[in-house]
Amino acid sequence: MLTIQKVSSTLLALLLLFTAGHSFAQVSAEAGSGSVIVEKKPSNLFEDYRHLPRTDIEPGEKWKYFGVMYGLQWAVYLVTQWETIEDHGSFDNFFDHALHPDYDKDTYDYNIFKHAYSGQLYYQFYRSRGYDEVTAFYWTIGSSLAFEFAIEPLTEVPSLQDIYLTPVLGTIVGVGFENLSFYFHSKKTWPNRLLGYIFNPFTLLPDSHYGYVAPIVSDKFKGVNVGWSFE
Repeated sequence: MLTIQKVSSTLLALLLLFTAGHSFAQVSAEAGSGSVIVEKKPSNLFEDYRHLPRTDIEPGEKWKYFGVMYGLQWAVYLVTQWETIEDHGSFDNFFDHALHPDYDKDTYDYNIFKHAYSGQLYYQFYRSRGYDEVTAFYWTIGSSLAFEFAIEPLTEVPSLQDIYLTPVLGTIVGVGFENLSFYFHSKKTWPNRLLGYIFNPFTLLPDSHYGYVAPIVSDKFKGVNVGWSFE
């Protein structure tokens, strides 16, 4: 059963993660540009690591990135929930489910940790495309709503608590992970760089225009086929 003590402990852990990210990453905003920079340490064990938000993202490009994330959501959902879709999925109920959201009965740890992890991936994806923190949060909300009302109704009704848990907790964790990634990337050793990629896998990607994302589901194999086109 969900208790106040369990919720408080979980929120405290998330808050500590958020605080740790800021304390390790010692970031400062460049005057006039809004860009974030990790400061170089006097010991020379660190180097500059920058995140430069773009100011030239057109509305059409933003919707394109939203579509890419929506495609990724479908791909992951089809691959990971294929048996559930076969047993309970139906497009006949798709619209009916979407019109009747309700509170799900998942355990608190599943709701909080799973959806916080999913939300931070949304947030970090949009940050990797050059969005500032606030804009990335707004589009994280959009991607969360897209999943709840335009994907998951294939098998179940949208979850009311997931509508706010995913983007809010996801952004908090995403900010903490991003700052931890800044910290590890700024150090000049490959184990730390590896940790930087683990905390934020989207730092593997340069500024790019994506090609395609397609699920592969057959009797012998289930996976995701991803194509990338870099300029």
